[in-house]
Amino acid sequence: MKKNISLFLMFSVMLCLCACGNGAENEITEPSPLRIAVISDIHYTGAAYAYTGSFRRANDMNGTGKQLELLSSLLDAFIAQMLRDKPDLLLITGDNTLNGARVSHEELIEKLAPLREAGIVLLTLPGNHDVDASALIFPDGEAETAPTISAEEFAALYSDFGYGAACARDENSLSYVYDTGRGVRVFLLDTCFRYGTVYGRVGEDTLSWLDGQLRACREAGDIPIAAGHHNALVHNPLFAFEYTVDDSMQLRALLAEYGVTLYLSGHLHPQSIAQEEGLFDIATESFAVWPHRYGIVEIGDGNWRYTAMETDVQTWAAQTGAGDERLLSYREWGREWFYSAARAQAEGSFSGKTEDEAMFSALCDHFAAANVGYFAGTPAPAADGELSTLISSLGGRTALYLQTITGIPDSLYAEGMTG
Repeated sequence: MKKNISLFLMFSVMLCLCACGNGAENEITEPSPLRIAVISDIHYTGAAYAYTGSFRRANDMNGTGKQLELLSSLLDAFIAQMLRDKPDLLLITGDNTLNGARVSHEELIEKLAPLREAGIVLLTLPGNHDVDASALIFPDGEAETAPTISAEEFAALYSDFGYGAACARDENSLSYVYDTGRGVRVFLLDTCFRYGTVYGRVGEDTLSWLDGQLRACREAGDIPIAAGHHNALVHNPLFAFEYTVDDSMQLRALLAEYGVTLYLSGHLHPQSIAQEEGLFDIATESFAVWPHRYGIVEIGDGNWRYTAMETDVQTWAAQTGAGDERLLSYREWGREWFYSAARAQAEGSFSGKTEDEAMFSALCDHFAAANVGYFAGTPAPAADGELSTLISSLGGRTALYLQTITGIPDSLYAEGMTG
């Protein structure tokens, strides 16, 4: 389904198509060292959200671990880290806002402005929460409807986040290509099947456009990497539907044809790396969830390396004189907050499953530790002994989820060839 992009933007696309690289005249065959920071699923709220009332109760009880009360400060810590580390680019792979409120988009853009002013190139693309959403704000902790943004407005608002500097734009979606000018092109794919819904799809028309742009990249001798909000590969069999694009086979075939080995995504929220037939799909953890990871991609010498990093909230809090003791001890406090939320979820899910109080407590502790580790990209060991037997007997989706998130390799590091 074609997305509703204005004629003005379609005309801009036609102009941009002429500006992407130098074709056969480009003699760059290997990129100079390039560092790309990756952050996903910020779910930014901002000043229009008071962490009280129904807003707080809903977030604290839903088990997703999003730390929305302190999110603005956590993002300030991340920004300080970026200003210190100075990557060449910062890529945001969608769900920039909690529910698409225009005011949240505008505040986030203003908040990230110092990075652009410091010479860091900012790139973004939409997630399922960002465009034509059922936007709500919570100025007093209770829900009020709020203006959202359209696809055209997303591209206009984020003009300084890639759209204004795109060397090619797809007329059927918010997909575009950014040429770093250093032998690497970033293909940013709008994977939202229909704005305002959770499903993912690239779409036939956009795949055809992508084919042409990847061909131009190859003819120029540049290295392609791709990014999208939804996953290209299945990371967890329980979360294939609605998380992996439903035309993933076509997308993967196209990426393989042109030697794309790295696809950066989000949407899933845990830090996770999937690999299949030479393609790595790296889903960076939701920034709203402890330990608030981001990724660093280093490209050079014919290969790429991805390292998951942790936002150092405590150092930032100490250096800025923050008076909030939670921030000053955040590594422990943040983990405990997430652990407590996960344990409460387990208590509700497993209530009545066993009359052995000690075993019930061990089960809830195991679930909480496993959930925190899974999201952080450092999964816990699988249960053994009596606890393993109990989990196997439980049945239900929560128990199956627990079995899929333990005993798997960590997802903090990956490397591959660039073609």
